[in-house]
Amino acid sequence: MKRLLLGDTRQPLLETIEGMLKHWGYRVLVSSRPEQIKVLLRETSPDLLILGAEFLANSENSLRKRVEKLVTAGNCPLLVLNEEGIENNLTIPHDPIAVPIDLFSFFAQVQRHTERFPRKNLRLTVKLPGMFSRGAQTCLAEVLSLSIQGLMIKTSLRMEPGDTLTVCVPLVGMSKELELTGRVLYGVQPNADNNYLQGVGVEFIDLSESDREALGDFIRKRFFGDVSTEEHAPQVSPDQFEQPR
Repeated sequence: MKRLLLGDTRQPLLETIEGMLKHWGYRVLVSSRPEQIKVLLRETSPDLLILGAEFLANSENSLRKRVEKLVTAGNCPLLVLNEEGIENNLTIPHDPIAVPIDLFSFFAQVQRHTERFPRKNLRLTVKLPGMFSRGAQTCLAEVLSLSIQGLMIKTSLRMEPGDTLTVCVPLVGMSKELELTGRVLYGVQPNADNNYLQGVGVEFIDLSESDREALGDFIRKRFFGDVSTEEHAPQVSPDQFEQPR
C-alpha cells in the first residue's frame, strides 16, 4: 500500500483530502503542524508529499529545506496546495494544486505520481439499473462502474471489442437519465477469480458537454456520499472542491 504524507493548516480541507485518499486505497499520514511533518519525514519514506503552500513559503524554513533536498534527489514527488495570499516561489519540481480542488484532475495527479499504470479518470463503483441497445436488440443490464469516459455493465450477452451500442443510465437522485453511445473496449468472462462476473467495458463516443457535466456532477455527489459513510472516515466538505463546469 502506497504511503502519502499530507500536511496543511486548513483543517476542513485536510480532513476532506485525507478521506478521499483513504477511499482510493492509500495509507495517509496527516498533520496540521510543520514540526510534526518534519518528524514524519525523518521517520518514514512517503511515496508522495501533499503540502500546503504555507508550510513551504519561507525559503529559510527547515521543513522547506528538508522537502527541497528530498524532492531534488528524486526520492519523492510533491504536490502543493495553493493558498490565497501566499506566493508559491518553489524552484524544485512540483505540481501546484488549485483550491477549491477539481476532484477529477486531483485524482489523475495522485495516480500519475503513485501508480505504475495510472488511471487518468476517476471510476466510481455503482449498482445502477441500466439498459443498452445493439442494433435492433435491447437488453437490461446492471451498471457496475462509471466514469466520465465510460462504464462497465454486467450482462451475459457476448460482445466483441469495437461493437457499438447505446446505453441508458439513470442518474439516481438527480431525476435524470442519460442515453449515451459507446464502443466495447473489452469483455469480462466469468471465472472463480472474478466471482463469475460477466460483462463488458464500454468507452463513450462523442459525449456531449452537457452529458459530461451531468456525469461529473453525479460522480462527484455519489463519491462524496461514499466517502462520508466510510467507517472512521472524516466528514467530507464538498465546498472545498471545484464544482463541475
